[in-house]
Amino acid sequence: METPWLEIVKLLVVTTVAVFLEPLFWGILAIIAYQYWQLQKQQLAMFGVPGVSISRQVKWAMLYGAIGGLMGSLVLTLVGVNLDRMGFLYIWPLAILLMLINMRFLCFAYAGGIVAVISALTGWPDVDVPQVLALVAALHVTESVLIAISGRYGAVPVILKHGDRLVGAFNLHNFWPLPLVVLSTVAMKTGALPEGVFHTPDWWPLLPLGIEPPAGFEWVYVMMPVVAALGYTDVAITTTPTGRRRRSALSLALYSLSLLAMALLAAKFAWLKLPAALLSPLGHEYLVRRDNRLELEGKPRYIPPEQGVMVLDAIDGGIARQLGVRTGDILLDFAGFPVNRGADLAYAIEWAPPLFEFVLLRDGHEMKLAGRFPPGQRMLGIILVPEGHETYYVTMTHGDGGPLARLTKNIIQKVRRGK
Repeated sequence: METPWLEIVKLLVVTTVAVFLEPLFWGILAIIAYQYWQLQKQQLAMFGVPGVSISRQVKWAMLYGAIGGLMGSLVLTLVGVNLDRMGFLYIWPLAILLMLINMRFLCFAYAGGIVAVISALTGWPDVDVPQVLALVAALHVTESVLIAISGRYGAVPVILKHGDRLVGAFNLHNFWPLPLVVLSTVAMKTGALPEGVFHTPDWWPLLPLGIEPPAGFEWVYVMMPVVAALGYTDVAITTTPTGRRRRSALSLALYSLSLLAMALLAAKFAWLKLPAALLSPLGHEYLVRRDNRLELEGKPRYIPPEQGVMVLDAIDGGIARQLGVRTGDILLDFAGFPVNRGADLAYAIEWAPPLFEFVLLRDGHEMKLAGRFPPGQRMLGIILVPEGHETYYVTMTHGDGGPLARLTKNIIQKVRRGK
């Protein structure tokens, strides 16, 4: 039987557009705008200059979210992930509880995996373990693609305490509203199907529903619009933001595809349900801890060079960005003044003529660029790597502790003071 994939894709697109009319979608978008406002406040406090405009970041979030939502919907439809036995009544409360311990535990890899493990061991709650794991895998496949295509979007420069020194780094933050289309089932009388129903081939869905319809009825899949959200948080210390994203995206894609393969196999071989369920939280946690260890133990990339000053970031819309100055460039000379400290560059900018030249080092090659200051302006628009005397910096932890973790810490501290 020929599969009407073109018609299915058209229906997916139409249903995806309908998600944009949901108030919840705009509520999630408002939360995302607030998150980017918080990040911009952090950069303004640390460097005295704002980052990319909030409106621009929100537009990117909507664009990438729409792309990710359509792709995720295609994966969910192809696999045949069904909401009816997903167990959201158990997964969501557990996810919120885990969030109180640590914010990153809000990810469905943990709550969905734990529910799946308990169900595989005890039979309760009554959820379809392969379906739950396939949903987690599909969401993470989507996230890996979004991370890969985002480039430097969402990269915020920071001064980081790394061991006993201050180094430059980038906080990588992305949030995407996800207009998803998911499947649900309705039992209809055999031979009384309405117009517009597509007949699917025998091999679909890849994940069987697992329950038989009532006598004289057959299952009909319907598409349901659902609002979701994805978030990505990381830090680039030893590599560029783009390089860090590529590594994270590749690791997450391998994890997702492995989990999806295990979910499909578990649908055929019941003894694989427990190993597949364990892979969801344990595999995800391994990736997080391994990547953090690589960044903390590696050699920092953004530190003062032996000669010149290194650029941590070129401000969006600034003169340096317009002239092509990049992260990691080393300024050697500005308007004829040798530059080896931030103070040297500030002095050179103050005394430079309106039409100026400067020399920089990029990948071992010297380059000479020329620019012009607008009348009444003396701002080059760059952020330099820290020199070690800065008083505003951040420290790297294994994630933001949730309210429950902070409350426990405060109680322990009070008990110790009481002794």
